[in-house]
Amino acid sequence: MSYRALLPKQRVRPYRILTKSPPQWSCLLPNTAVAVAPLRNLTGDPKQQILVDDLTHHLVIELFRRCRGFSFAWLPGERRWTSNLSMPNPSELRYVVSGSIQRGGLHGMLRANIRISDAVTTDYLWAGRQELRCEGFGSIQTEITRQVSQALHILALHEASYRASQSLDAELEVSECFDRANAALKKEMRADLSAEALKWFLAALGRSPRNVEALVGVARACQHLVGNPWWGDPRAVAGAADLGREAVTIALELEPGNAFAKYVQGMLYSAAGQLDEAASAFQQALMMDEALAVAHAFGGYNAALLGRAWETLPSIERAISLESTERRHSVWYFFAGFAELLLGQTHEAVRLLRKSLERNPTYGSAQLFLIAALSLIGRRNEAVMMAQSFRQQYTVPPAIAFEQFWLSRGLLPRPFAPRYFHFSRRSKRSAEHPNRSLYPQLGNRASP
Repeated sequence: MSYRALLPKQRVRPYRILTKSPPQWSCLLPNTAVAVAPLRNLTGDPKQQILVDDLTHHLVIELFRRCRGFSFAWLPGERRWTSNLSMPNPSELRYVVSGSIQRGGLHGMLRANIRISDAVTTDYLWAGRQELRCEGFGSIQTEITRQVSQALHILALHEASYRASQSLDAELEVSECFDRANAALKKEMRADLSAEALKWFLAALGRSPRNVEALVGVARACQHLVGNPWWGDPRAVAGAADLGREAVTIALELEPGNAFAKYVQGMLYSAAGQLDEAASAFQQALMMDEALAVAHAFGGYNAALLGRAWETLPSIERAISLESTERRHSVWYFFAGFAELLLGQTHEAVRLLRKSLERNPTYGSAQLFLIAALSLIGRRNEAVMMAQSFRQQYTVPPAIAFEQFWLSRGLLPRPFAPRYFHFSRRSKRSAEHPNRSLYPQLGNRASP
């Protein structure tokens, strides 16, 4: 059974939700537990038990990595084969992943049968099958996990879209949901507005489960949270990254030539630290639509993360020439200021970051790097005031926010350390060398 079987052709009532109260980012289902039962050895050969246990272990490890918005538990009554899984809370247990390994149709082949069932009704919700050889089955393990991960996220989307539909006016059409979502996105980059857009995209998905625009909209709203991790707790941010990845993957499978979907996929790759994959996605998006301004802008930002910051400003100038939306310009001026800061052009970085904040005074990323830039040129009092403003908005210290998003994902060279966000003592070196490049190998001004 493929993922398409999970996408209903008509609006249907999904399974009952077991969460107590919906969070602000309602698509993440933080209280949903998935029980994983050890795969059963049905080959008739006890010697294959090692292989079966290895496949089970790999499945769990990869589900932890790919499905961070869920919690995983061991199934009561089953053999507890790993210490990584805890006892599930019955009120939160929603799905059960189970399966078996048996002999395949050809000599030397095995067949992996994996299924997801409802923890309450025991109904099968998804099933998959893969043929594998006894030796060298690593790629098959990865494919099995990818299919299970995608199925779990599709089920999560069903739940979330049903919740959104039930909480809104039932008479609204899909187009009206899109109008309201896009109206929220045209305003400032703020957590409440992005969450509002997500709610309407989910409502549209509840009315039209195969709608590509709705799937891309959900992925885009998730990326807003991923790109501003101080908007939510770390688990919510991780869950948004995973759900957004799966939503845009499904959208591109339904409509491979969708340039905007490919761009959104690139943004999610970039936020996850998969910078080469992101660069490829932006290039593909621009091959589909050369006038897609957002792909030019985010591609330039990603180039800075790859160590080619001199490419960023021309990309931003190209994007601004193609689109006049002031809200997006706030983000793009941040990209340009970020790149100039990496290149050691600190005063120019300050100017661009201020232009970003003129268009959106609450933009956290621009605030963070303006704090760093002001610290570098010795304007400590302004940096302190900006840091206090950031704390009042997000309750997260700037140094922790910086570490959480950029350094922990390997998105910046290590010379750019969180010391620029601490003000207990002034760094004379920073004030004396405001134009020192943060790419040590490139000198004061990087060039191709």
